[in-house]
Amino acid sequence: MTIFEWPTSLVPHNISIRPPRKTLGLTTSLTEFTQAVPAIRAPFGMTLEFDALFGDDVLAYRTLLALLEGRANAVRVPMFDMWFAATGAQISYGLVGHSDGTSFSDGALYLTDDLAGVLVTAVQGARYITADFGAYGQILQAGQYFGLGDQPYIATSVKWTGTVAEIRCAPTLRQDYTAQPLRLRPVMIGRLTGDDVGEHALKSMRSTTPTLDFVETFNGPLS
Repeated sequence: MTIFEWPTSLVPHNISIRPPRKTLGLTTSLTEFTQAVPAIRAPFGMTLEFDALFGDDVLAYRTLLALLEGRANAVRVPMFDMWFAATGAQISYGLVGHSDGTSFSDGALYLTDDLAGVLVTAVQGARYITADFGAYGQILQAGQYFGLGDQPYIATSVKWTGTVAEIRCAPTLRQDYTAQPLRLRPVMIGRLTGDDVGEHALKSMRSTTPTLDFVETFNGPLS
C-alpha cells in the first residue's frame, strides 16, 4: 500500500466525519434476539461531497482516483473542519526556529500553519492526555478534532489549569507517544470504502460533483 498526499486544490463543500464506534452493527437471530458486534480497533470514517469541479480540479480529482487504485492505496486526508479557521486566527500561523531552537542568521524563523511546541507524551490505551498550550492559551474545547502524528482523535472533554489542558480523547490512544506534537489540523490515512467509490459523471462534458467515502486504515505509519 502506498500513501499519497491530498491535492490541496480539492476542498469539499460538505463533510461528514464519523468518530470510531465500539460496535460494527447488530446481528439478529431467528428468535429476534439482537447482539452488537464489537469493533476491536474501530476506525474513523469520512464522507466528502464536492460542489461542481471544473478544469484543473477535475484533472486533480481524476489523478487522485487513479493513484488510489480503488482500495489498493490510501491518501492522507485533511479533516476539514470549520474550527480550522477559528483556530487559525488564534494560532496566527506561528513562527518556529530550527530543531535546537535557534533562528536563521538574520533572526528569521520558519512559518508554521499549526501549533508549535505543544507536545504529548502518553502510552497506548490511555483515555486522558495532558498538554501545555503555553502562549496559545485555552484554544481547545470538547468536540474539536485534533491529531497526534497521522492519528486523528476527538476531544470529549477538556479541563484547563492555566494553559495546561487535561483532554479526554476518543478513541483511546492508538500507540505510545513521546514528545509528539499535537495538531489542531489533523489528518487521517484513509482508504475508499469500495473500489467504485468516487465514480463521477462529467456533466455537459465540463464539470463533476463527486462524493468520496473513506475509512481510516491502520496499515500505514503511525507517526
